[in-house]
Amino acid sequence: MKLKKALAFMMTAALTVGTMAGCSQATLNYSREFSNVAKWEATTSSIEGTVNVDAQGIKEQINITANGYTAGKQSYVDIKFTDPAGKFNIPELKGYSDGTTSYINKSFYEGIYTLTGQAVPTGLTNIKEDYIGIDAGSTGIDVDKIKSLTTQPDSMVQLGKLIFGENSDLDIPFVQNGRSYTIDLDADKTVDLVGKVAKSAGNNIDNINTTFKLGLPAESLTQIKASVNDAQFNTSLTELKTVLAGSTVNSKEVFTDTSYTSNFNMNLKIKDVGNISLVLNTSDTKSEVKAITFPTSLFKTTQQDFNKLLMPTDTAITTTTNTVVK
Repeated sequence: MKLKKALAFMMTAALTVGTMAGCSQATLNYSREFSNVAKWEATTSSIEGTVNVDAQGIKEQINITANGYTAGKQSYVDIKFTDPAGKFNIPELKGYSDGTTSYINKSFYEGIYTLTGQAVPTGLTNIKEDYIGIDAGSTGIDVDKIKSLTTQPDSMVQLGKLIFGENSDLDIPFVQNGRSYTIDLDADKTVDLVGKVAKSAGNNIDNINTTFKLGLPAESLTQIKASVNDAQFNTSLTELKTVLAGSTVNSKEVFTDTSYTSNFNMNLKIKDVGNISLVLNTSDTKSEVKAITFPTSLFKTTQQDFNKLLMPTDTAITTTTNTVVK
């Protein structure tokens, strides 16, 4: 489980903060713009997206809409998924955070089990509250450290050094035009970038483990470093380029003093399988501070106990029921 958490952390880093340690001037400028947005007292956000699958005789489309608001340490988000063909009933996700605990509607978890044809765990159905909260301190990731970095002018650079090492030569291939930043990658460039990200993070896993309190044992650290330095790793990257030939990843991000927009487009052409595309259009607007009304039916637990709760056998869970007072 902890090894999976480390790998997930590395992939999240690759997709969100990218590669910054050996950054160009464009990346430095982007980092400064990013930190300015993070300093806004309040932000209203929206996302419109579409996932299309055309593979092995299957054609499906899922539309995504999301709206959210952040003020200081508090935030909420409402994400809806719709299937025009009516084949999939993906549950709506409603989330709230008070800075120390993140709450998600219980019905979302139940809906995912139903969607995948699995029985809802008894531990989950036994919860009477409407929202399940996970204490951030129990996740093993130092949230405060990450938050403190995001408001620094070189936040992405510093976070990149923590994840990929002081001497990494990685960089996001931004093309800057004023306050607009674009990325255009073909299959080879995408695989090369992901490979460098994985290798740099893998070789720096000891520092990542300590800095972000992942709690990985020595055996897992050794395994991760060995895997990214094995000859098979490079062979796999070469094979992946062939499998993904013709794929593209494009993004355009535009900053103003009061807004941020992002247009992301990924088209994967998978050899002998088919095509998968993802389009995400994001908008953030600087807003006035207002109170967020939290739900009152809240069930709070730790990440560890939540994992036990989802197991097939019944397990006693230590919990607290909280009412957030505004």
